[in-house]
Amino acid sequence: MASAKMDEDVKYVGLPDGRRIAYREQGLGKDIAKRSLLVLHGLGSSRVAGMPGVSESLLKDMGVRFVAIDRPGYGFSDFNPKQTFESAAKDLAHVADCLELGSRIYLLGYSCGGAYCWAAARYIPERIAGIAMWAPVGNYSWKGISEIERNTLIGSTTERSRKTHAIIRKVPQWMLYAYVRYFIVPTVGTKWVEDAKSRLSPPDAQNLQKYSADIMERDSIMSAKQKGKGLAQDLLLISSDWGFELSDVQDRYKGPLHIFNGDQDVLVPLGLQEIIKRQLPDLVHLHALKGEGHLSAFCCNDKIHRDTLKCLFGSTSTIGEDAGKLGKKSDDQEVKVGSSIYETIKEGTSALQKPYLH
Repeated sequence: MASAKMDEDVKYVGLPDGRRIAYREQGLGKDIAKRSLLVLHGLGSSRVAGMPGVSESLLKDMGVRFVAIDRPGYGFSDFNPKQTFESAAKDLAHVADCLELGSRIYLLGYSCGGAYCWAAARYIPERIAGIAMWAPVGNYSWKGISEIERNTLIGSTTERSRKTHAIIRKVPQWMLYAYVRYFIVPTVGTKWVEDAKSRLSPPDAQNLQKYSADIMERDSIMSAKQKGKGLAQDLLLISSDWGFELSDVQDRYKGPLHIFNGDQDVLVPLGLQEIIKRQLPDLVHLHALKGEGHLSAFCCNDKIHRDTLKCLFGSTSTIGEDAGKLGKKSDDQEVKVGSSIYETIKEGTSALQKPYLH
């Protein structure tokens, strides 16, 4: 049986194999919440990110019990050297049972966290009430993605992403783990934020400059508590055979599935989601966010947070490009004390008291 306990102010779920998953909660308690949302962070992130800057008042208004976990190898969650997408999905079911989240839960996956949402839809569809994904990574080797499309998608990402994709299958695993530990982990914190400002899209750089740098700095530090084991494992898994195709998901999962992606994302291109939408036209609701990058639409943006929850729990109509315009802070807009943006950042940051990354 799984179990939960507290240790040094960190909450844990104990899994049947003895591993522990760290988590944190926001929103309503289990006795009064109408629904449970389990949040899966991205590459090099942690439980303290969740929905970056989400306000407690929004979660409570929507009747949400919000649970964000450290995925294995990140933060304080035990590393699983034998992890697969299937085993990760089964871990989520154990977490849901232990925390009494209900027989069917909602999932939100950000960036690499989206890969594990796809896995949940494939391996535990009976436990999932709905899925939302923000800029989710996909498998470039899925059937239906041509070689020309694959090369175009990879070519539209950052130089670092292209190089990583090119070499990751050519080096032994120990070398990848060593690279992450000795070259990537030392750059977390301030260095990571400054690097992201220079290599991500202009909307992302602006978001970091004006709103999210502090959250992301602290989150990146938390993500590396285990010397980057989770990050290295993520890179291996997402670059290998996932063990399932999009058609397998369509055959098994019948709930709502929403994908949000900025058209200026240089980490996860919108074109990937458009191909997935083409493959799964009846399942996927695609929300293209005009003028947004990998961070700008989702970090400290109450409008997108609200729209995401509304899509999950209510209407399935596509928000479309206006979502980015409505949710975006204008270049010359100041964050004034008492304004809605100010309260969102203040309340969300206070609730996190720690980081975010991707």
